[in-house]
Parts: sequence; structure tokens; C-alpha cells
Amino acid sequence: MDTEQLKSQLKGLVKHHREVFSEIPSRRSALLELAAFVGVREHYRSNGFEVETVNPGASAVLKLKTFSRGHPWNYSRAVLTKGRLCAEVHSNLMTEGAHGAGQYCVDVGICRVGRVPAAKPRRGWRSLGNKDLLSFVEVKSLMIYPMLLAQFVGIVHEIKPRFLRRPKVRLFDRYNHLPPSLLVLGRFSGTSDQIVRDFIQRGVQVHIAEQFDGRMAAARVTPGRSPLFWDD
Repeated sequence: MDTEQLKSQLKGLVKHHREVFSEIPSRRSALLELAAFVGVREHYRSNGFEVETVNPGASAVLKLKTFSRGHPWNYSRAVLTKGRLCAEVHSNLMTEGAHGAGQYCVDVGICRVGRVPAAKPRRGWRSLGNKDLLSFVEVKSLMIYPMLLAQFVGIVHEIKPRFLRRPKVRLFDRYNHLPPSLLVLGRFSGTSDQIVRDFIQRGVQVHIAEQFDGRMAAARVTPGRSPLFWDD
């Protein structure tokens, strides 16, 4: 991964909307998570959503959470609105699983508005309730190979299993809310492309975005283009 190029793409996308980063880390995983947050935000914007970035302390600086530790009210969030569709986007969001008492940290969480505290609550807050999590995004600096897809489907099963069975969840597609999505820097390898095509026949409602850095670059030079989907 060309980290300097990706940093430049992030700065360009955010600067266009008059916001700045407090810093862009060199740590590879943190940089990818920053890119995922910005990519999700710009995807919604490209689909006609109003996107308001709310920073801690009414600051103009975009501050994103790049670890599982830390309280969400100390970091930026994006508020999305399009008609009756609305949501918030958080980086490294702790959420309850769908089975039992498990808690998971997703790279980008898309949740109901007002369910993640915007200020320190009186009572301790550990994680978002599973029913309040609408969808989520994971990002990887890898090639897409069959076991990676199996691992991602396993994550979806633990957190949002309703996306793995028919009927499809309404209002989750390219033009509405994102279904659970995996953003990957590499290309498809082995039989992974066939597995993704078969997802449709099996009723598996997820999105796989290969060559994510290339998509980010295309979105930067073509305003209004989604960084998560190719034109086809």
C-alpha cells in the first residue's frame, strides 16, 4: 500500500468539505480505518444523503478513533439524513453481538441516531446495543481469498446474521443504507470472485469492495462518485 498516496487522497476528500484532520497517522491499520470512515461518509454523500460531521467540543478538527479503547464521545461522528433514512457513523465502535453477551469492535459502525452518547453519560457505557447497530464495515490490507470471505461472513453471523438469509433486509443496498461491507486493498484471488457472485444466489446480503485505495483515488478526482462502488 502506498501510504503517502492514500494520505493525500484522504486530505483531498476532507479538505473539499472544509474539515481538517488533527493528524493522519503513519500506522498502517489506523490509516486504513481512517480511509474506511471517510469512504463510508463520502459514499452516503454521493447517494444524496446530507452529511454533517460532528466533532468533539464543537471543534472544526476531525478526530477519529483508531483503537478499540477510548470513549466515543471524545471522537468525531458523521450524521446522515435522506428523507426518512437517518443514521450515525462511528469509527472503531464497540457493539453487542447478536448471540449471547459477546462484544465486538467494528472498524466503522453505522447506527441509529442518538444511541451512542455524545457526552459522558452518568452511568458507564460499554457498547452499543445490537438492535441499534444498522450495519458495519471492516477494512483489510490483503488480497481477497476464500478464507477471508469465510471469516467476514462469520463476523456478519456473530453481529448481524439477518443479512445472511432471505428475504433481503429492506433499505440496505447501494443507494440506501450500506449492508455489511468488507473493504480490501487487494484484488480477487483464487475462486473468491465466484464466491462473491454466488452470495447473491444464496441470499447473502453483503458488499465486497476490492481495490479500495483505487476507488478512493477515483472518488477524489470525480466529485460525487462513491468510493465504495465502481460505476458498474
